[in-house]
Amino acid sequence: MDDLRRHDSQRLVRELVSPGRILTSLGACMAIAIVFGSMQGEWGRAAVGWFFVALAHWGTAMKAAEDKKWSHPRMAALWAGCQDRMKRFEEVLNRMRKDQVADLQEMPKTIRDVSTSLYAALRRADIVATEVEATERGMLGRPPVWDAGTRDAQSRELYQLADRNIAEYRGHFAAVMAGVQRTEAQSAVFMTTLDSLRMKLIGYRLVGRSPEMANQEFLDSIAEARAQLQAIDTALDELELGQYPKTMPAGPPPIPDDVQQRLNG
Repeated sequence: MDDLRRHDSQRLVRELVSPGRILTSLGACMAIAIVFGSMQGEWGRAAVGWFFVALAHWGTAMKAAEDKKWSHPRMAALWAGCQDRMKRFEEVLNRMRKDQVADLQEMPKTIRDVSTSLYAALRRADIVATEVEATERGMLGRPPVWDAGTRDAQSRELYQLADRNIAEYRGHFAAVMAGVQRTEAQSAVFMTTLDSLRMKLIGYRLVGRSPEMANQEFLDSIAEARAQLQAIDTALDELELGQYPKTMPAGPPPIPDDVQQRLNG
């Protein structure tokens, strides 16, 4: 989470030193100085006014930084969906506490731990996707094209090396974006797991320990949901959202079929 805190701090600093915000605050301070400076003995009120201007400057910068925390609306929507599921689950759980259902004491802690890991993963995926889009827009669909019909052996080798670089680029791109896509998938699993678990809690609370829903069956379903949540947490811990994946093939990737056909032609 330290990397996300640094990222958020940098965004806040950019908002604090935003030229438009600084000019607005300076203009307000000058207006206060002009109004109260012309009145003898009113500098105390002017200082109070400057204090409120500083508070407004800080508050608007904080609000702007918070609004820009997510670059991709899809990532923001996924996290909003996770928060909504957590809130609904907590509401149902609070109604269940009076029934003293066994094995539920650890479930809220498990959900909060997973949600913390999921939030961090979604934020990192949002940052990675934004950076990739900013630098690689249009590159993947339009690889360099050249005429490799030369008879010079050394030139053909160089062209082949360039084509291998294209294949390696595509492999790196796919590996980086795969981490983003897996994070989105983990969010979907988290939300659907909480949906299913919430309905089981509601059903158990309404029907009690009647034959329609045996107590052991209910506890087994709780254990299954906990296992799913722990699997999500483990997968998020193992997820790599850095510039490159943790493991890369030892040899160079194969030349794409379209490139190989162009070389053979």
